[in-house]
Amino acid sequence: MNQTVNPWTTAKFYLNLLALLLISAGGFAGLYYLSPQLQTAVYGGWAVLTIGTLGAIRWSWFGFQLLRSWYYRKWVFARWRRKANRIPLEELPTPCLIVPTFKETPWITDKVFRAIADNAKSLINPTMVVVVTTPEEIEAIGKILDEEDPEHQYIKYLPMLDPAGGKRKALAEGLRLLARSNPPKNTIVGLMDGDAVINPGVLKGCLPFFNMFPKMGALTTDERATVLGSKFFEEWLFLRFAQRHLYMCSHALSKKVLCLTGRFSLFRAEAALNPSFADLLEKDMLNDWLWGEFKFLSGDDKSTWYWTLKAGYDMMYVPDAMVDTIETISGSVPMRAYQNMRRWFGNMLRNGSRALALGPNKVGWFIWYSILDQRLSIWTSLIAPGLIIVYLLTGNWIQLGLIFFWLVFTRALSLILFSIGRDDYLRPVHIIYMLASQWSSSLIKIYTQMNLAKQKWSNRGNQKSDIAGTGFGKWLKLSTSNFLYYAQLFGFTILLCSIAKVFSPAYDIPNFWWHFNVQAKPTPTEIVKAINYGVLPNDGKDDGAALQKLIASLPEQGLIQVNLPIGELDLFRPVEINHSNIIIKGEGAGRTVIKAHVTEQVPDSFITIKPANLSKDVKASNSQIGIDSVVNSSIPRVHNVELSRFSLAVVPPKPETVLNYKVDSIVLDRADKVTLRNIEFEQSQPHALVLNNTESVNAEYIAIEGNLNCANSGTANAIAQNLCLDEQISLKNAVNTTIQGVNLPANLS
Repeated sequence: MNQTVNPWTTAKFYLNLLALLLISAGGFAGLYYLSPQLQTAVYGGWAVLTIGTLGAIRWSWFGFQLLRSWYYRKWVFARWRRKANRIPLEELPTPCLIVPTFKETPWITDKVFRAIADNAKSLINPTMVVVVTTPEEIEAIGKILDEEDPEHQYIKYLPMLDPAGGKRKALAEGLRLLARSNPPKNTIVGLMDGDAVINPGVLKGCLPFFNMFPKMGALTTDERATVLGSKFFEEWLFLRFAQRHLYMCSHALSKKVLCLTGRFSLFRAEAALNPSFADLLEKDMLNDWLWGEFKFLSGDDKSTWYWTLKAGYDMMYVPDAMVDTIETISGSVPMRAYQNMRRWFGNMLRNGSRALALGPNKVGWFIWYSILDQRLSIWTSLIAPGLIIVYLLTGNWIQLGLIFFWLVFTRALSLILFSIGRDDYLRPVHIIYMLASQWSSSLIKIYTQMNLAKQKWSNRGNQKSDIAGTGFGKWLKLSTSNFLYYAQLFGFTILLCSIAKVFSPAYDIPNFWWHFNVQAKPTPTEIVKAINYGVLPNDGKDDGAALQKLIASLPEQGLIQVNLPIGELDLFRPVEINHSNIIIKGEGAGRTVIKAHVTEQVPDSFITIKPANLSKDVKASNSQIGIDSVVNSSIPRVHNVELSRFSLAVVPPKPETVLNYKVDSIVLDRADKVTLRNIEFEQSQPHALVLNNTESVNAEYIAIEGNLNCANSGTANAIAQNLCLDEQISLKNAVNTTIQGVNLPANLS
């Protein structure tokens, strides 16, 4: 067994642990500092609810796996290990190792088979070694084993020429050769790679479990990588095996695992020597709805796992047995990593579907959900990088900072947890490896899921497998897979933009349709950014004076568009629009939020559209004349005005006087051709919108929430809705008024 010094006692380990703790604490401090600046009114409760729910689910699942892993290692397996160590050597089953190796580097072959011989010497029953390889390697391996065991006391060597056809064919023929040799009934069959070095005591430590658990069909062990040619690749694999160790311990608590690794796994002979086992291993195939029937090229370990799972055997993970894998890297390191991930994830996805089809009663509920989670996590892992890109493009620095600090806090903490139970430690640099691996893996999985039939295995003779068919059939399959791939990414992008409040599909899509099919908008002659004129968001200072000054300074000619910035704009005084041909446009409801404060300086309304110097006497007289007189009156009128894409949230006075204020939100007085679009009203009292002596006003996609007039409206029926709408929108002498897409409060919707 692996008897290395516990790294928890080394100074270097503690230094790295301290560094990770400090990084995690720094991330938490950043979250604490920025969180008060994140206003739900600005960025939307939808994002907080969605991200919060997903985060809670994902991290609860991780925490559950962590607890299971710890319990398995410290209690369950520890008890099993004590019992296994008491089983006498003479009672252990006979091991047989099948090792297919193909043109391996001689020094690696020497290391692999001397390690096998070393393990065989620790047992009483001789170990059979079936080697499927080339003639030259058969001779070289024979010499190594003769040197290690001159009397052939511990090893029975059964060489076999490689049958040509890849590793699957070699393993299947090796199993058939072993079956013909009539091994003892208690034989345990090991399937391993020609570059896997089993540590001392692995066979002696694993074989007793087959005596202890008669229903166990297979077990697998921990892994560690030795990489020649790339430090990057070695660190990446080191991280992957640390993550694998935690999850394998968790899964093993359910007496199942998600992979019987091809590097080294042991099987009960009654399973491995079953003819159907070798047949599936050699000719495993999948019938896909898009690609039809195709043969698996790699993934022999997934085929053996699926056969064992389907046959109903238990499985086991031995966390204190270590196998070293030797990787030699040449050429492009990123391309090698990409090819490995395409192969790994392709095998996972191809076998995951049929494992899920077995059902939770066959597989076990926990393992069944773990397989399902492998597919769900493809998308959840991309939320953070997707939002980072969206916030970078839109300049949402607060949320960008929150995601950054969240990643720093959680990933550093995760590395500490993954280090538990390992003979080596993870370091701060692995934060970058973890993020890059998670994000790139998700993109590769999405692509691979749409291209399951495309396979390549560079390590075994550069084997390739492409889709079947030619001509139009091949083009149709490729086009369909590409369409589904990009459609999924597009849909996910839409979801991210909706979460980030870049746009709201419920409002923007109908608005887009209306714009191009019903109402053609004139092009502004000039676009003005309000932020350049002192309208500054999120500073808590009055923006009403600066906005009023900007509106008053606009030229009389042409259509002028004023763009309001993202964030909160505070109004401590009313704003009047006396200017025709003007568009005031925010960055979206929930993103541009006008916080209207009820003060003594705001007697009647927060935003008013009316002619300049309209006296109270004129307004009073207007209210008493008929509609025709209003329309044809010679009194000046404001026309061609649009307000769109913002929220107007009323901030009432002190709580004890909250019911006493009566300030309308938006008032139109003697205004023509006015458009109000995509506006969200909150806490309007008494009216969200007042139209007085107006003509051709179009109000569309208006959301009115928290209106006190509707707080106790009673039943949510059609009559109540109409009464509530009348109380929120006041019409007096309004000609040609169109109101559509009004969203009432939740208790009436």
